[in-house]
Amino acid sequence: MKTPFPTLPALLASTLLTLSPGAIPAAGADAREGSPAAADSARTIPAPAVPALPAEPPPAPLLLDPLDLGFGTSVVFPRIPTTRDLSDLAYYPAVQHVVIQLERWPEGWEGIRPMQDYPLPEGADLIVIVPGYPPSRQAAEAWNYLRRPLRIVMLVEGPPTDRGTILELNAIRGLERVIADMANPSRSGFERLQRPLSFRVRKR
Repeated sequence: MKTPFPTLPALLASTLLTLSPGAIPAAGADAREGSPAAADSARTIPAPAVPALPAEPPPAPLLLDPLDLGFGTSVVFPRIPTTRDLSDLAYYPAVQHVVIQLERWPEGWEGIRPMQDYPLPEGADLIVIVPGYPPSRQAAEAWNYLRRPLRIVMLVEGPPTDRGTILELNAIRGLERVIADMANPSRSGFERLQRPLSFRVRKR
């Protein structure tokens, strides 16, 4: 009759027994100095080498205020901060800029309303870096309801396909600048933009 394969609890019990102090044999004939058993027990197993992770290229630098030489702290959020996030700013000294780097435009007022529910530190402003064009007029107009010292910087890959989008951008009171990532900088398509336009050329 074949011996059945041990179940998982039996394997765990066997492992615990092997690693428990009572299972280690006392010094005897097999544990004498120089014996093969002693040599095996003294041999250490080297830890497996951990492969080095490839270093990610650093993000392209973005200079927002090259002439701002004042002393102060910039706190950066990768999302819309909550009221608790804003209250925690009191623990940082001399907060001058609260920078929010978003992955997409909030869809409307409810997405940015938490920033209205708690005041910024005295003298601080709000810098919002957002990629692309607003997906709707509602997303663009929502920022006009935010009563905060606001500076919006847009990162785009070229002029909008719909020329009416430029009119929506002109209506955003907090829009400070548009930065276009273009291999060949050109104002074509931006003629009606009433905000400063900068270009960024990234070489690979």
